[in-house]
Amino acid sequence: MPTSAPPAEGFRETPSIITASGVPIRKAPAPLARRFQQICLAIIAEALAGTGLVQLEFAILVFLEDVPGIDQRRLAEAMGIDRNNISLILDQLEKRGLVQRRINGADRRAREVSLTPQGKELRELVQPRIRAANRRILKPLKPAEQTLFLDLFTRLVEGNRIHARPGAGRRRRGVGPSVVNP
Repeated sequence: MPTSAPPAEGFRETPSIITASGVPIRKAPAPLARRFQQICLAIIAEALAGTGLVQLEFAILVFLEDVPGIDQRRLAEAMGIDRNNISLILDQLEKRGLVQRRINGADRRAREVSLTPQGKELRELVQPRIRAANRRILKPLKPAEQTLFLDLFTRLVEGNRIHARPGAGRRRRGVGPSVVNP
């Protein structure tokens, strides 16, 4: 009975392993990424408690500090958010006085987005909590491992950028799973 040989190097499918905490975990990129996402969301949510912000809103404030005056379409693309959703999120942030949108003089269809002084103040107030939360997320790793992890993680995200788009992998409404007749 012929069997296929495992690849000489690189990723190998492994069965679930039992971790030191006694919990089984699948040692494969997708399930690990999902668990990592849950961990990050929970820790960042704790850090944002009482601010009235959720992770995505805070990420927008940080992005606007880094790239002031970016147009709304490019902001949506850079953050992997649907253009309609970014508009709704910015509406809420604008109502709270945290961001402002202006019509671009060169392209009247484009809206430039920037932080207001109040938005900048809130971002600066919350930033130390987020830095502490990020350190908490990486705490199980030694400092050199943290740097290596972030470098490799960044390379994975950049190398798979084509797949990072809003709604990727979601089932469309009204479309059930495919059934293949044997």
